[in-house]
Amino acid sequence: MELRPYQQEAVERVVERGDLLLALVMGAGKTATSIAAVRQLRRLRQCDHVVVFALKSTKGQWVREINKWDPRASVQVIDGDKRKRVAGIRRASRFTYTVMHYQCLVNDWEEIKRWLPTEAIVADEVTALKSFSSKTSRRAKMLGRHTPIRIGLSGQPVENRPEELFSIMEFVNPEVLGPFPKFDRTFIERDHWGKPKKYKNLGLITQRLGPAMYRKSREDISEWLPDLLELDVPVPLDASAWSLHEQIRKDLSLAIDAAVSAGIGGGFDLAAHYGRGQRQDSKGLMGQVMTRMLAMRMVSSHPQLLLLSADHFDSPISKEGSEYASQLKAAGLLDNLPKENAKFDALVEHVEEILAEDPRNKVVVFSTFKPTVAMMGAALAKLGIHWVKITGDVSTAKRDEAIVRFNTDPNLRVFLSSDAGAYGVDLNQGSHVINFDLPWSAGALAQRVARIDRTNSAFDQITVEYMFGEGTIEDRMLRMLRQKQAVSRAFVDGDYDPKSGSLRLDLESLREFVDG
Repeated sequence: MELRPYQQEAVERVVERGDLLLALVMGAGKTATSIAAVRQLRRLRQCDHVVVFALKSTKGQWVREINKWDPRASVQVIDGDKRKRVAGIRRASRFTYTVMHYQCLVNDWEEIKRWLPTEAIVADEVTALKSFSSKTSRRAKMLGRHTPIRIGLSGQPVENRPEELFSIMEFVNPEVLGPFPKFDRTFIERDHWGKPKKYKNLGLITQRLGPAMYRKSREDISEWLPDLLELDVPVPLDASAWSLHEQIRKDLSLAIDAAVSAGIGGGFDLAAHYGRGQRQDSKGLMGQVMTRMLAMRMVSSHPQLLLLSADHFDSPISKEGSEYASQLKAAGLLDNLPKENAKFDALVEHVEEILAEDPRNKVVVFSTFKPTVAMMGAALAKLGIHWVKITGDVSTAKRDEAIVRFNTDPNLRVFLSSDAGAYGVDLNQGSHVINFDLPWSAGALAQRVARIDRTNSAFDQITVEYMFGEGTIEDRMLRMLRQKQAVSRAFVDGDYDPKSGSLRLDLESLREFVDG
C-alpha cells in the first residue's frame, strides 16, 4: 500500500509542524493520511500514545484503518457503560491508539483530565468542534492546550459559516486567526441585526491559515476521482400537498411576526440560529418558527410524515411527534391526505430507470426522515428490488453488514439511508446518489455525496441528484445550501472575486421567502 503524492505531502507537513488542519476533500483519504503521519511521528519518537476523537459511526472504521496502515500499533476503543469507559481511559497509556466518541468529553471528563495521555490528538470530523459554546468544543480545546501534536480532519471545515473555521482553529492552533473580535471585524460585514451581509478581505484568510491548513479540493485531485455529474430535479407538489404547504407557510408568517415583535430574529436567516445562534425566548417563539419550518419540509418530502408525527404526539405511549402536527390534525387539515405522492412516485420510477440502464449501476438514496426510508424500502420490495438501509436505530454490526453487502453483492443494488449513514461509510460501488430531501447543513449534504465520490470509486463517472418540491421550502433550502457552499469555497479554497476580495450574500431572508 502506498500513499498518493498529495497524502505523502500532507504527512510531511504534519511531521514538520505538529499541528495541522488536514482539509483533504471528502473521499480523498484523510484517515489513512493521518495514521501514516502518526506512524512517522512515532518512528521519530515524538509520540507514543495517540487519542482519536471520532463520531460514533466511524470508530470501527478507525480500527480497520489503523490495522491496515499502522499494523504494529495497538488500539483500543472506548465504549460501553460508564464503568467500561472509565477502565478503558485508565488503560490508555498501554495502547498506541485510543479511539473514543466526542461525547466522552462530556460524560467522562474527570477521568479524561486525570488519565488520558496528551501527546497527540487526532480530531476526526473536526467540525464537531465548530461551536464556541458546547462542552465538547471547550473541553477538546482545553486538552489541545496541553497537547503538542494536534491534527484536525475535515473535508469541509466551513459547513455553514466562517465562524466555524475560527472555532476549529482554536483547537488546531489558536494563534493562527487571533482573537475572535478582530477576526469578525476583518472578515465579516454585518447588518444592524448582526446578520452577515458580506464577507471581505478574503485574500487575508489564506495568508493567515498558511501552512497550518493542508487543503486539496476536488479540482486539485481530480485525476484520482470519478467525473461528477450533478442534476437538480424539481418536482411539482400534488394539489393537496401544495395547499397544505401554503397553509403552513401562513402559520409560519404569523410565528415570525410574533418572534420579531418580541425582539427575536431580525432578518430571520436560519443560519443565524446555527451554532452561535440567537437566544431562545421563554415563550418558545423560536420553537414555533422551527416546528412550522419542519412541517413544511415534511409536506415537501411526503405529506404522510405529518400525519405520522401527529399520531405519535397524540399517542399516550409515544414520546415523539409534533404538537403543531397534532394541531393541524385536530383542525381537519390532515384529513384524507392521499397515500400517493408525486415526488415519492418519481423517486421510485427513477430508481427503476437507473437500475435498468446498466446492470452495474447501484443507487444510494438519502432522506432526512426515517419513515420515508421505510416507505422507500416497502415500495422497492414490491418491485423485487433488493436493498439495505442505515438509520440511527441500526446497530453497528447491521450497519457494517449493510455496507459490505452493498459493495460485494451484485444483486443488491440500492442503499437507503438517513443522515446516520452519511458519515464514515465507503460505498465505492455506488454509481448514483439521490437526495430525496435536503439537510440544513452544507457539510451534511457534502457528506452524503462523498459516500460514492471517492478515490476508490468503481465508476469513471458518478451522478448526484437533488430532488426538491418546486416552489417549496426545499427550493429555498437548495439555494441556501449553494450559498453556504460558496462561503466555504471562499474561505477554504480562495474561490472568490479577486477584484473585490469579497463575497456578497444575496439569498433572501426567511421573512422574504415566507412573504413570497
